[in-house]
Amino acid sequence: MSSPTTDATRVGSTPSLDRQSGASVAGGLAMAAVAGSTLLRVLYNAPLAPIEVPEGAVTAAGTLATVVVVAALAALALASDRPAVRVGLLTVGVFGALATVADAAAVPAVVAVPGGTALAMGAALGAPSSYRGLRRRVVALAFPAAVAVALAAATGVVDPGLRGTGTVGVLAATTLLSLRVEGDRTALVAGGVGFAAVAVVSSAAPFLTGSALLVGLGVVDAPVLLVATAVFGAVAAAVAGARRGEYVLVFGVGVLLSAGAPTAPPSATAVCLGATLACVDLDELLGPGGGDGAGRGSENGNGDGDRAPTTGVSTR
Repeated sequence: MSSPTTDATRVGSTPSLDRQSGASVAGGLAMAAVAGSTLLRVLYNAPLAPIEVPEGAVTAAGTLATVVVVAALAALALASDRPAVRVGLLTVGVFGALATVADAAAVPAVVAVPGGTALAMGAALGAPSSYRGLRRRVVALAFPAAVAVALAAATGVVDPGLRGTGTVGVLAATTLLSLRVEGDRTALVAGGVGFAAVAVVSSAAPFLTGSALLVGLGVVDAPVLLVATAVFGAVAAAVAGARRGEYVLVFGVGVLLSAGAPTAPPSATAVCLGATLACVDLDELLGPGGGDGAGRGSENGNGDGDRAPTTGVSTR
């Protein structure tokens, strides 16, 4: 039986249920909107005569997805007790939206969107105190770094040929999300099935696969094998998260898979939202209910909020 002190400490270091629920809803709606927009775009350009998607529907779905993603970032920012997380997420949302509607904001967004993401992730995760913690933070910050390269190339700040480099970086970081599996063999098997599915489909229908990747996800200059490994990491992390009851991780992975290459402000903003949800635990992102900005810290006795593999039932 836990002592009163232990119980009080646990309650004080965990976000309120209302804030957790709100963040989960925001993530779920963002995943649905981005996935729906990508699906319509793929169907619109698919070489399948019976399927006819109006161009207006594709445009409307893309606009709706951007609005929902920005709203999700704002909701997460307002739910967080961490000032730096608030500033970072709001920066991503504001500059992502501005760059979508005004070309003049495209260059500032090259710095603001990935920079705000890195600020929010860094503030939520804090300084590592173990190798596991360091590894996790490197994977998390690889996403905004790759987004910065891709956006800078897309806007002409750097060599346009580096767009593919940014895309490869996002796919590699997505592959490394498999580290979030934490020993769940079922999740690893599911990831393997996802890898095999991509490999089989790309071999059986290379034109259709290439068309979907290019038009639907904007993936260029990236080998299909890397796409398959990214699907492995994403599916494995999503299944592990679902089995632990960490649905925000599932939603983040869903946004990442649906957003595609971050070579335009809308997709870059979506990738940053997905990466934040996939790489940062909800209680780390939102902070304690007391509003004092303290981290999970010693919740697991390691000082950096990293969890050792467990077989217990999740409390999130």
